[in-house]
Amino acid sequence: MAPLTAAFVISNRTVWDQAYSCIQNLPVRLAVEQGVSQNDPAETEALLDRIERHRVDVVLVEAGRIALPLEEFVRRIRTAAAQPAVFVLSLEASPELILEALRAGANEYLYPPLADTLRDALQKLAAARSKNGSHASGGLGKIFGFLSARGGCGATTFAVHVAADIARQTKAPMLLADCDFDAGLLRFLMKSKSAYSVRDALDNLHRMDASLWKALVSSPAPNLDLIAAPEEIAAKRHPGREEMTHLMRFIRSTYSLSIIDFGRSVSMAALDSLPELEALYLLTTPDFMSLESASRAIQMIEERGFLRHRIYALLNKSKPRETPDLAGFAATLRHSCHAVFRNDHMSLYDAYSEGRFLPVTSALGKELHALAESIRTDAAGEPGPDKKAPSGAPAGSKRWFSFLHKAVAFEETREQEARA
Repeated sequence: MAPLTAAFVISNRTVWDQAYSCIQNLPVRLAVEQGVSQNDPAETEALLDRIERHRVDVVLVEAGRIALPLEEFVRRIRTAAAQPAVFVLSLEASPELILEALRAGANEYLYPPLADTLRDALQKLAAARSKNGSHASGGLGKIFGFLSARGGCGATTFAVHVAADIARQTKAPMLLADCDFDAGLLRFLMKSKSAYSVRDALDNLHRMDASLWKALVSSPAPNLDLIAAPEEIAAKRHPGREEMTHLMRFIRSTYSLSIIDFGRSVSMAALDSLPELEALYLLTTPDFMSLESASRAIQMIEERGFLRHRIYALLNKSKPRETPDLAGFAATLRHSCHAVFRNDHMSLYDAYSEGRFLPVTSALGKELHALAESIRTDAAGEPGPDKKAPSGAPAGSKRWFSFLHKAVAFEETREQEARA
């Protein structure tokens, strides 16, 4: 079952207890909880605002507990960005209340005992939203993950450069998050002074809202929010499955585009985040051990049900003057090699030692810029270059990876104009 975010508008203790007991055993996060007074329209307006801000998937409302007519309440709920479902709950199977709920357009009318009926309704809703994809998720943002097959493959370098590049191109806020609980480096690379981390967000999911989230993140660059990995040993404990799925869902409800650095090797945090990822970029290097580690990682990811075409294997640190053996790499990986990036460790060393990122004019900087542009257009739903895996490339060729043809062609045009 895909994770859901719910709002409870329930005052009756029996109904609340049964509903809450049901979601305890399901991947459902309670984002909004409010018992609305029947005589206070202002309280109802505040509730509708909270439902809009939290982009909940389903609203569980007790019959007769709101100041607005049920039909108007459902209509207002449906105009929210996430277009949540509405489940009407009641202590009794009253024909009048059932008819009112049907006329109002509610998705379900449920009454105690709720254990089975509410669970079935939530599972049905989760399946429908998962099947219909982004349309059903009410415009939730897209998360792109970066993961190294083993230490030194470059996931953190790629994540930070891609995020910084996209932030320069976009006007909407985006997120860069460090979910490497073992050796998170984004705090250091981004020079973040914030004392808070992903662990603080996980520990406060039960009361997370926009204001609390804003206190946890830092803004190292315009349009870029950062939340770092924990530094203290005690805070490095890995999160549970529900914690990660709910955190990812909150991030998707807050940002249209997010970049997550999962660090080196496959972790439970990465695996548990898969249902909320748009794509996962797996970094490997040409050596046999890294390729074998990448192959095992792909197998583990696919066993979790993550679709194969959403895993992009990136071959990093290829020797500039050698033709990459893409067919051999693909055979070892048992997965197509999506793109090749040259080894430019001296430029990276110089940039990091001077406290800056690679310039877009550098060789590797151009390739990372093209990757960032591909992700940006994907997140925005814009038509972009083809993402099919390359079949090969001559030594020294700029056209190493097919999905960068559009961006590289643009660079070549500028070079021709400069020469003219």
